[in-house]
Amino acid sequence: MEAEVLAGLIGFGGAVFGAVIGGGTSLIATKLTLNHQRDQTSETRLQELGHAATETAMSELIQLGQFLGSIRGAEVEAHVEDNRPWITTAGDHLKNVELAVARIPDRKVRDRVKIPLDLAYRYRASGSRHFFAVRWVGEMANDMIDVLSANLRRDKMPALPESVTKAQEKVTAYDERIRLRQEALIEHVVVHRPEADPPTPS
Repeated sequence: MEAEVLAGLIGFGGAVFGAVIGGGTSLIATKLTLNHQRDQTSETRLQELGHAATETAMSELIQLGQFLGSIRGAEVEAHVEDNRPWITTAGDHLKNVELAVARIPDRKVRDRVKIPLDLAYRYRASGSRHFFAVRWVGEMANDMIDVLSANLRRDKMPALPESVTKAQEKVTAYDERIRLRQEALIEHVVVHRPEADPPTPS
């Protein structure tokens, strides 16, 4: 009788132990599945946000391009150092592009867009007239559209076009001219500084 009871207890214990192990394995598997689903949901959400941000930026750039194409007359004939109304409108579009691009998850895309975006603000390096500035901003906008389009297609990021590399060179040359001009101005002020009146003898 005791042997039968012992055998029964052993069998019952084995069943309980198996159930515990099986239950634990099931819980682990469930947790791993939930974690995987959560990661997939997060990744999908990031992709959706990036897609929407890219489309927003492209829409702003297309509107900017249409606006630049409508500028005529005195706006483009004025000297580039003169503030003209088109600059404010273009600047608003560029700021909206900047805000949209900041929401794109891929840092490589953000960094690539930042190059022509920053250059667009440096339009004064383009030439002596606003005609050149309008064309400058338009070329930078076109490059940003190319980059964002590649991002939507999941293509490789395009290399910097000649319009952008030339713009970089012009900005460098412009900054150097400004530096030399400022140094010359400082030197002129120092050389022509009036001497203090000699002290009056007591």
